[in-house]
Amino acid sequence: MAKTPTPPPAPGAVHESLKEKAIAEMKIYLAITLYLWVVLALFALYKRALLNENGIDYWRQGYAIVNALILGKVLLIGEMLKLGDGLRKWAMVWVVLGRTVLFTALLMLFHVVEETIHAAIKGLPVVESIMSIGGGSWFGMFVYAAIMFVMLIPLTAFRELSFVLGTDVMWKLLTSSERKV
Repeated sequence: MAKTPTPPPAPGAVHESLKEKAIAEMKIYLAITLYLWVVLALFALYKRALLNENGIDYWRQGYAIVNALILGKVLLIGEMLKLGDGLRKWAMVWVVLGRTVLFTALLMLFHVVEETIHAAIKGLPVVESIMSIGGGSWFGMFVYAAIMFVMLIPLTAFRELSFVLGTDVMWKLLTSSERKV
């Protein structure tokens, strides 16, 4: 039996679905940015506390929100590029950990590119600028990447659960008193 072709959507419906998609993407971007901002702001406060103990005045809270906005967009670009989608055939724990490794690598690569551009603009040695990510050492860079990895696990788990259950179900679970959806 021949399948009946689906009629094209009405002109207004196409714009509505694009608008709805844009609103949904903006909500996701804002949620990711808010999460990253809170974590990065806490790290900045912790760094300030540590440096103040040694008599060094440090305050860069504005940097946390700007960094969160940029890193949130980098993560969304990684998702649009389907980074780690091939892992979805495995158990959820491996998908979350695998995608977290990939997104951590993407963010570290972004930091390296960012520091390379910064070095070029300021006329600094590139390696020195890149090493500033970890406070000047390979160990520090590894620790920075490890912190970023741990920071991304809950975000990746939430995104993966949203992928499996549906974003609407996840938001309903989080924002309603109902436990069954």
